[in-house]
Amino acid sequence: MAGGAFLSNKDVETLLADPSPAARAATAVKVAQAYGGVGLSESERALAQAIIAALARDAEVAVRRALAEHLYDNPDLPHATAQRLARDVAEVAVPILQFSPVLGDADLIELLQSVSPRHHCAIAGRRRVSVDLAEALVEQAAEPAVAVLMGNAGASVGLPLVARALDRFPDSRAVGEAVAHRPGLPPKFAARLIGQVSAALRETLIERYRIPPAQAAEMMMQVRERVLLGMLGEGAAPAALADLVADLQAQGQLDAGLLLRALAGGDLDFVEHALAQMARIPLANAQRLIHDPGKLGLAALWQRCRLPDSHLDMAEAVLDMARGLHHGVSAADRAFFVEAVIQRILVDFHALWDAADLRWLGRRLSRAQAAQRMAA
Repeated sequence: MAGGAFLSNKDVETLLADPSPAARAATAVKVAQAYGGVGLSESERALAQAIIAALARDAEVAVRRALAEHLYDNPDLPHATAQRLARDVAEVAVPILQFSPVLGDADLIELLQSVSPRHHCAIAGRRRVSVDLAEALVEQAAEPAVAVLMGNAGASVGLPLVARALDRFPDSRAVGEAVAHRPGLPPKFAARLIGQVSAALRETLIERYRIPPAQAAEMMMQVRERVLLGMLGEGAAPAALADLVADLQAQGQLDAGLLLRALAGGDLDFVEHALAQMARIPLANAQRLIHDPGKLGLAALWQRCRLPDSHLDMAEAVLDMARGLHHGVSAADRAFFVEAVIQRILVDFHALWDAADLRWLGRRLSRAQAAQRMAA
């Protein structure tokens, strides 16, 4: 029978004489190897399938695991047997779930509702994950599996699905780190990931240093905002910037503190988009109001956004300084502008900022000066 590859008389005698789990596992390996080969007749193939089906129901995990480990990539594995093995305990099911070409999307999606997180991870790690399966994983799978999916280069994961994963697991460091390594992420996802890292760090601070939770939360919010604004200082494409601002608004993170730090750091493109978003008006309308030489437009927009009146004079001063700044200026010119803005704020509007923000302004000033020295 297939050149001795299938069960021999000796194999049968061994099974009859020693029906131990080890003997049955060895039989499972031999049958699986023969079934994956060539030269079996129709009757031999039918017999092999019957033996495989019986071994898939064996009471011993070692027997079923041996079967799965040798049939996981066999395209001729009977569908019913593949389904049975896929529903088995994780050490049996994982190779079948991750590699078997017999299981389709419908099989895998149905399985999500009744198997463990380890099973979910195996499905999420398949070489190719379709859009439908990826969506089902993000909606139903456990957190570790969603992290595996986000890190799977062969998964069809678009930006809306990335956003859904971050919405579902907003505090997950594993999901956040996997998303962070995906290429081509727009700035709005960077903002969310910074927030997730900050949340994890906050818990560490509270636990290790016994910092009051409210104080730690405020510290981490400031860290997130300063890192975000440092990133925006390098400039962002208008479409990506608009997307970022809209996402910040949806997450409840677009507030006066963030906008004022952006203004102080000379991030005027961000300020324009933020004011338009906060006022719920088109960007072009906001730009005309912001840059109104008579300043009535800025005052009206400032009031509509419910920003602090005490900071309006500072905003007018910064925007006056920006009137001669054109898009596309060199990095050195931009650094010079940021330096001038911060120095003006430190001289004329020092009282508007608390100690922590003043330290941040000092660091931002130092970076601008360093950028100028490098350019020179």
